[in-house]
Amino acid sequence: MTTRRQMLLATGAAGVVLALGGKGAFAADAATAFIDDLGGRAIAVLADDSLSADQREADFRDLFLTAFDVPAIGAFVLGRWRRSATPEQIEEFNRLYTIDVVKTYSRRLSQYAGEQLQTLGSQPQGDNTLVHSQIVSPKGGAPVVVDWLLSGNPGSYQIVDVVIENLSMRNAQREDFSSVIGNGGMDALLAGLKKKNGVS
Repeated sequence: MTTRRQMLLATGAAGVVLALGGKGAFAADAATAFIDDLGGRAIAVLADDSLSADQREADFRDLFLTAFDVPAIGAFVLGRWRRSATPEQIEEFNRLYTIDVVKTYSRRLSQYAGEQLQTLGSQPQGDNTLVHSQIVSPKGGAPVVVDWLLSGNPGSYQIVDVVIENLSMRNAQREDFSSVIGNGGMDALLAGLKKKNGVS
């Protein structure tokens, strides 16, 4: 994983992805409104000082699992390796991958520093919808371009990818996972996810 990718995955995948709020100019667009609403609900979790750290993570988990199609993303990042994995390995991967993404994203919530998400409209992309946005920092500097790939239809949208400065989150993760599996097999990936998240 490159230094640039690490930076974008760390800052983008979490503190940027959900810990943001703000209404864009295109909120009448259903897909864009979905992203606006998601940011607002994440802000509510962040701003609730009555929540313990554990409760905040639990609330975030509920929000995340509703907004993101984690099974579809997990299947994508496994790619061709899914065909050679056993049903037991796939079941264990789904469990560990969900833990991993929720913990990774929720840890970044604590780094929220006032950034604002400005939505810029949407467009069809094959069977999906792409919502364009940018992250604006209160400290100034160039905005960070973020695109959200949604599956489904109004009322049932789910996020299947986040593209930050032209870097697809799921493509980057697929590449990294493929490297681990290629060198050590599926069990090496599962062991790495367990170690990273302190679970058995």
